[in-house]
Amino acid sequence: MRKTYIDYMKAIGALLVLIAHSISYYSVTYKLVSRPIGVCGNLCYAVNGAVFFVIAGLLCHRQPVGGFYLKKIKRILIPCLFFSCLKIIYTVFISDQYAHSETLQGVLTDAFIYGRLYWFPYTIFVIFLTAPLFWSDKKDKGRKSLILPTVLFAIFLILDIVLSALHLENAFLYFQLNNVCIYMPFFLMGMIISRLDIDRMETALVRGWGVKTVASLLLTGLAAFILVYDMGDGDETRVMWELPYYIRFLTALPLIYLIFIASYKLPADIKPLRLAGEFSLQIMLFDSIFRTVIISILGRVADNGEWMIPVVTISSLILSVISSYLIRKIPYVRTLFGL
Repeated sequence: MRKTYIDYMKAIGALLVLIAHSISYYSVTYKLVSRPIGVCGNLCYAVNGAVFFVIAGLLCHRQPVGGFYLKKIKRILIPCLFFSCLKIIYTVFISDQYAHSETLQGVLTDAFIYGRLYWFPYTIFVIFLTAPLFWSDKKDKGRKSLILPTVLFAIFLILDIVLSALHLENAFLYFQLNNVCIYMPFFLMGMIISRLDIDRMETALVRGWGVKTVASLLLTGLAAFILVYDMGDGDETRVMWELPYYIRFLTALPLIYLIFIASYKLPADIKPLRLAGEFSLQIMLFDSIFRTVIISILGRVADNGEWMIPVVTISSLILSVISSYLIRKIPYVRTLFGL
């Protein structure tokens, strides 16, 4: 059951990534979205990265370091570099509409030094590089194995709160170190959970799930209120990243619970959802390609409107899953896609 609901959580997380990207893309390409959709997009951004880092920490365990690094290179680094190269080729030879720099050197630096073309795989790979430092000693069991990740969790959480208060969160752009700091508490949270009694944790989270779900929804509603409070009568909403770190962190927690309980309660035999979970990284990588093409086509055959957002999201998800499923069957080529 555990693998099933984790796959479902990854699938839902990937869907939220696509929703957030479609909303942002529509706002930039056409016009500012209405306030409810803007709030939805910001709440997606609050949790869609965090849930993956919690899962990554949950599944990360002591193993031979060489083999661990090799798996991460194959599954994360190679597809990240491959898709970055595809995007650079598009920028240099087709359109520089989404380029972050006017020079080739700047584009290359942005892709491979800053890691901004595909920040998520870049960030999670850097975090995995540090993961063996957090593994407990084989002799450490029970509470003793929790000491290091708990202390580091507290240190990174305090560091993020301070950097946010001083407006220095983006002071460490090289190698995505800014996002490494931002998401490390979630990764360490997952690692802490993995060292507890998982069965008891699941039981505790599921027991009284109705009350917990209502509480999570109320907290999410409070976060939505903060996003729109005192913003006037227009469609503007605050950008989630402009809020203090502690608010963003606390916003993510009830949303992660809602994703967990939804995944836990779903039937265990929904194959499309399981595939979406297995291909969650590839979905996020493919999305920038399919989203651009789909919106371009829709913009030519119909009047633009917010109806495009769900259409683009679902279409990109389906095409990404189908592409990943087919590519996985092709030797050598699948390596480039992390499959």
